[in-house]
Amino acid sequence: MNYLIEQNKIIVKCDEFNPTSIFECGQTFSYKKFDDVYVAYPESYLAVVYKNCDYYIIECLIGDVKYFINYFDLDNDYSKIISKINIINLNQNDLDRRLISESLKFGVGIRILKQEIVETIISFIFSANNNIKRFKASLDKLRKDCGDELKIDLNYVSENVREIFKTEKFYSFPKLDVLKDLSLQYFLKIGAGYRANYLTDTIKKLDEFFKEDFDKLKSDELLKMILQLKGVGGKVGQCVLLFGFGRTDVFPVDTWIKQIYEDLNVGEEKKSVNEISKHLISIFKEYSGYAQQYLFYYKREIKNLNM
Repeated sequence: MNYLIEQNKIIVKCDEFNPTSIFECGQTFSYKKFDDVYVAYPESYLAVVYKNCDYYIIECLIGDVKYFINYFDLDNDYSKIISKINIINLNQNDLDRRLISESLKFGVGIRILKQEIVETIISFIFSANNNIKRFKASLDKLRKDCGDELKIDLNYVSENVREIFKTEKFYSFPKLDVLKDLSLQYFLKIGAGYRANYLTDTIKKLDEFFKEDFDKLKSDELLKMILQLKGVGGKVGQCVLLFGFGRTDVFPVDTWIKQIYEDLNVGEEKKSVNEISKHLISIFKEYSGYAQQYLFYYKREIKNLNM
């Protein structure tokens, strides 16, 4: 996509970038919204995103523009991706073509974020079978207790976002060496519940996990490795592949995707989430991850609008 860089700001067109779709589609938990301003704080970086006329401004407060160009996947042409999915949609017979077409229009501006692997694994273990408000509070508590405060000079912040940073504090996600020192009791204290055991066990195994050369592994091979981590089931594992490793030939199946599939295949013998995922990957192939995000976001948001 086309974008402009002005000092520490990235300027993108509204028809190619939508922060609401990006942040609210379930792929990240490292953000907060203040009226019409999104604050993104992945790893130890910080940016604000807000609208200015026909453009969105990504103001990079900690971390340079190069980091956030990669983080927001700005060099990827999503109009081509949507075109490819539309072609697949026209040539397939298993799903409702109108549903896919509508989801692509509804989700214009979605971009799959390039997220750090440890943060992605830990965040999605917290998220499993959990209330979003509860586990986001747990993750923010983890950051506050074990990360570093992300301090900025208010003199160099745009006036329209300065008030946010006068009252709000943001913290980095803890490094693996810090996470390894955390006890089961600590994770219980911050609200991990039964996931506390999964977290401590998985964190201990990550040093060994990262000795593998991931680039040499196909997605199904890497998924087998990820599934050996405690607290990582099929859906979480595929989310880690998609959002942490950038593998777009995966199709995480949660309750929304399962509902879509079953609604479109009434009367058929019910399939497991793994069977549904494999079938959808056979349709969308390397565009599976993108198709999943559009369908998931559309189904969840339309359902919420109708409630």
